Formats: sequence, C-alpha cells, structure tokens
Amino acid sequence: MRRNLLTSVAAVGLLASVALTASGCAVVDGLVHKQKSAEYTDAAAFAADGDLDAPWLPADGTQIRVTRSTQADDAVLAAESGEELDPAVCAEVPRQSAPAYTLDDTVDVYDLDTVFACGDWTVAKTSDGWLGWTPNHPDEAAQSPTS
Repeated sequence: MRRNLLTSVAAVGLLASVALTASGCAVVDGLVHKQKSAEYTDAAAFAADGDLDAPWLPADGTQIRVTRSTQADDAVLAAESGEELDPAVCAEVPRQSAPAYTLDDTVDVYDLDTVFACGDWTVAKTSDGWLGWTPNHPDEAAQSPTS
C-alpha cells in the first residue's frame, strides 16, 4: 500500500513537471517574472490582437516581438521595418529613458543619445527596424507631437 502511494505521488510530481515544461516559459514568466511575451507575423496581426496599443508601429512591421508586464504598463516591442516613423506621431529627442525589458538582437539603448518620442512610447532605430518601450520619461512624452 505504501509503495502504491509513493508511486502515485512520484507520478503526480512527474506529470506536473512535464506539464510545466510542455507549457514553456510562459508559465514561469507569468508567475515568477510577472511578464508575458508574444510574437506576431506582421502589424495587422499585432493590431488584431488588441492587447497593446503602439500607434507608432509602421504598417510594414513584421517579426514583431513583445514583452510586457502582467502587473504594470511596462512593455517593449521590437519590429522589423523599412519605413520611417510618422513625424505626426514621433519626434526625435534626447534619450532619457530605457526599456524595463530587453529583447535579444536589438540595439543597446544606453549607447544612444537620441530616440523618438511617440506619445507614451520611446522608439529607437535598430539595424532592421525599431525598438519601442513604454512608459517613457515624462520629458520625452512631453516632446512628442501627440502629447
């Protein structure tokens, strides 16, 4: 009887481990790091999700990666794009903020002197598109055309 109980407990532990592993990092990120990540093929898919508003994102944006807090408004978004930012939405300003999260294969924002203020977002040019983060510094937001 005791052997069956130990076997059952071990089986439940193994199934729990497999379930957590199979569900990927999303469970760990959500529970431990209080963040969630998502990827979108293009700007239309990102907009259709409706989970986050980034009005600065160029319409040709692809390979969009987002990491955001599950408890606050902090978010970072990287997208490949060949378009420039809309000057009616974004203005070049001295950088005063940095993202709360880092995304691999993007620009090191601490090496940048200027960025673009796009409302509540700050956006930096990358080698293949754009990296944006929110919230930004209030002085950056105040210089945005949409503030």
